[in-house]
Amino acid sequence: MGIPREWETIEVDEADSIATVTLNRPDRMNVMNLTMRDELVACFDHLRTAVDKVRVVVVTGAGDAFCAGGDVNDFDGTAAEDLHDLMRLRSHRWFQGLWSLPQPTIAAVNGTAAGGGANLVLATDLAIASDRARFGETFIRVGLMPDLGGLYLLPRLVGLRKAKELCFSGELIPAEQLAELGLVSRVVPHADLYAETMRLAQDLAAKPRHTLALTKMVLNRATEQSMEEVLLNELLGQSYLFGTRDQRDALAAFLHPSTSDGKAVDGDR
Repeated sequence: MGIPREWETIEVDEADSIATVTLNRPDRMNVMNLTMRDELVACFDHLRTAVDKVRVVVVTGAGDAFCAGGDVNDFDGTAAEDLHDLMRLRSHRWFQGLWSLPQPTIAAVNGTAAGGGANLVLATDLAIASDRARFGETFIRVGLMPDLGGLYLLPRLVGLRKAKELCFSGELIPAEQLAELGLVSRVVPHADLYAETMRLAQDLAAKPRHTLALTKMVLNRATEQSMEEVLLNELLGQSYLFGTRDQRDALAAFLHPSTSDGKAVDGDR
């Protein structure tokens, strides 16, 4: 993949077409300082250009926590006008960069995901949580409202009333409730988290890349569009995909499983 730089607050590893981004401030529960925000922007910008080699992106945390939110020390004494620029240029950019990656993204939630860390989980396409994980929109504990897309994504996942409850209370939700609420895909024993995440990532990496990217793009836009607009996007997407090498290989594998390994082969028409 050619990782372009050394990182101070994250680690980025690539193997078997899967890039794993690890938040790496374990002594601080992986809270996001300004350096981490900038590195996440650069990382996701790079991964966007690596679609030929990186088919799936996994995000996790080092140590016992996934991410306990933003580093409040960075904002202590910050003027309101400066906070506006910090959020727009250094926070919103990494969130939008992750949300809009063409590759499928998976959060491996190994521990507490709070505040901005909770919304990092929401920004991924799929999430698997350890039975040690906890999730919370904890912004109210420091007198702030949720940001980083939390107010956009949370009600779409759990419903408006439950989203209000989570944001108003600032409580941490235990692992056993996360899948029930739709905040993660499933909860697994902590010792199995990495293996289960990689199993899912490998399954996605074997599927047609363009099909996944277009499906993701249309789904991400669907809640903001009319039925007619979604139908048009479906029509345009199918018209592009039909007859591509990926699609022909996938169809052949479906129709004749005994003569195919079932793996998609990248390619154009």
